Amino acid sequence: MATQTVQAATVASRQSKYRKSAGVSVWRLIRRWPVAPMVVLIALLVSGLFSPWVAPQDPEFQTLAARLAEPSIWGSDWYDEHPRVEERYLFGADHVGRDVLSRVIFGSRISLLVIATSLPAGVIVGTGLGLIAGYVGGKVDEVIMRLWDIWAAIPFLLVALVIATVAGSGLWLVIGILALASWSAFVRNVRAETLALRDRDFVYQARIMGASPVRVMVRHILPNLINTVVVIATLRVGGLILAEASLSFLGIGIPKSTPTWGNMISDGRGFLDDGWWISLFPGLALFLVVMSFNFTGDWLRDRWDPRLRQLD
Repeated sequence: MATQTVQAATVASRQSKYRKSAGVSVWRLIRRWPVAPMVVLIALLVSGLFSPWVAPQDPEFQTLAARLAEPSIWGSDWYDEHPRVEERYLFGADHVGRDVLSRVIFGSRISLLVIATSLPAGVIVGTGLGLIAGYVGGKVDEVIMRLWDIWAAIPFLLVALVIATVAGSGLWLVIGILALASWSAFVRNVRAETLALRDRDFVYQARIMGASPVRVMVRHILPNLINTVVVIATLRVGGLILAEASLSFLGIGIPKSTPTWGNMISDGRGFLDDGWWISLFPGLALFLVVMSFNFTGDWLRDRWDPRLRQLD
């Protein structure tokens, strides 16, 4: 009997140690890798690229009988009180009976389009100007940095309002405005890194061997700036998505008929008492995506910078 008791105690001890070891391993995995942010970003990518197949309904399909249908994920009694509505809306329906979940999924396409168009333009222009300012120096550096100071002093929303008033509305107009706003985040950081790199030995050796200034910047300095540029771009993505949502919320550029997260939040302003889910779910999607990009940018910075690296 005593032997069986000892064996049971040994098994229980081993199971406890195994559970603690598994818990520690999961915790280290979460700390070392951005698991949750990557799940959110993968969901954004899948929903954006495959919206017609992922969304349960057409985002523009209206069913007035389902006007302000409550989200079915809470097991609402609304559908029992409205037997004419056969469809169950997971995230509820808006003020004209459109499926909120489908509109949130299709709204992710706009965010992906902003990332795929506005961000590369900002990366190319901002990195190029910062590289030239830091390497050439002198009057060229002075002109570029004074242009940056002037641009940084101009209110972005005021510029967007003026452009939208003069040029009209449209998706590509908003993308162009966001491209104009994205370049400034790269200039100062790239310039500072270039100033530190241009006096290194490998740059002097390239000059001695007869390399032109363009070759030195492109082949020798730029590869050492990739980490910095990628981190800034990752952190900048969240700002661009928020800027697009802000412009849509204010009714600038993207038409109201286009399902964007900003438009959906704006549509739900007048129904916060009876249809709070109209604004809640696109706002939650916006929050999760922006925070995921920010966390990913912080993780990349910590992994690539030896001074900030956290491996434990």
